[in-house]
Amino acid sequence: MYSVKICLFLINLLGIASFAQELGNITIYNTNNSELNYNTINCLEFDDLNRLWIGTNNGLSILNEIDNSWINIGYDILESNITTLHHNTINGMSSMFIGTMNGIKQVSWDSDELNSNIQDWDWDNNVGNACEPNNGLINTILHNNSNQIWAGSTDGLCVENLGDEGSWLIQNTENGFYSSNITKIVKSDNSDMIAIGTINGGLITYETDFNIYYSSDSGILDNTVLDVAFDQNNNIIICTPQAGIGVLTNSGSWIWFNTINSDLPTNSLQNIIIDNNNSLWITTLENGLIKYMDNNFYHYNIINSELPDNNINCMKFGPDNNLWLGTETQGLIKIDAVETSIQQLKNPSINIWPNIFDDKINIQIDQAATIYMLNLDGQIIEKYIFKAGYNNINTDKYKSGLYILIVESNNDISIKKLVKPY
Repeated sequence: MYSVKICLFLINLLGIASFAQELGNITIYNTNNSELNYNTINCLEFDDLNRLWIGTNNGLSILNEIDNSWINIGYDILESNITTLHHNTINGMSSMFIGTMNGIKQVSWDSDELNSNIQDWDWDNNVGNACEPNNGLINTILHNNSNQIWAGSTDGLCVENLGDEGSWLIQNTENGFYSSNITKIVKSDNSDMIAIGTINGGLITYETDFNIYYSSDSGILDNTVLDVAFDQNNNIIICTPQAGIGVLTNSGSWIWFNTINSDLPTNSLQNIIIDNNNSLWITTLENGLIKYMDNNFYHYNIINSELPDNNINCMKFGPDNNLWLGTETQGLIKIDAVETSIQQLKNPSINIWPNIFDDKINIQIDQAATIYMLNLDGQIIEKYIFKAGYNNINTDKYKSGLYILIVESNNDISIKKLVKPY
């Protein structure tokens, strides 16, 4: 039988799992090898025919990857850097909302083709200008199925049709928010909840009322939220510049991942996106790309991968689950969908659940086993001896945090990371 010392050695040496740090095939588009109009990319969005809209500091580029055709709309027409993009279908017409440094533009079309004659497109250059913050620098736009436009700027939040039809609601520091600088607005796919990130104003949610999570009265550790996402379980995941990743569970508890309690390589995070396997992809402020899968972090940068730039401004999943990245200086990157190769130290005859536990951990084993519960310092907290079949561990006395559970049976070992929410 393997000893616990060997298990701890494996944990320290391998970080729970051994993996091949491969991103898959990378394709780079820049001003030298393509018709991309600028190498600094601020935002990405796909339309209903999977054309990629690319917002840059020199206007818009639109890529049809099928035939490698490009449409460019320059600064001379848009009169501003492009800061954010959002697509939706409204009354049967495709619409792209374009956030700029001086307001919101909307372009709509009802045919499959966007011809290169930009003047033929249906443009609205003054979307929501009745709401004063919409005339400034736009950071984020959401158009939901209730025909509401949510726009976040450096001057506050504007929401159309939240009250009377055609009216605009303004939310900023003058009426209850702790910050007027709105960074991101996202709606859950599974409910009507909307999550809003801010600069130094905490996390804000809205379902029927606005609810603010601030460090003085909640479990949030950083009041600056640069990006927000909902996972498949309707948990809200936030990226912060100082405290790492925060997870507000659907039960209202907070879980935090940072450089102290996990393998997260940096606490300075910028963007987050979730793939079809519920894995997290995260960009850092200056240190490349991170993937979080099966309770493990995988880090990619210009040194250990083919990424050409550690500064990634935006991400978007496209057709075939390919990941597209917009960089600060090196243009556009496409990463072909390739799963990180992982070989877990686990026995398929052992089942441990849930990964995020509250008062109980369930263990199903087909033979007698010894169970060790360790903290992240490698200290054994509890030891259990279980018979074959269903067993459980009462965890009421466990403090919030990350734990390592080791199951030894004959010559087999299973190791699993578990989390108790704050």
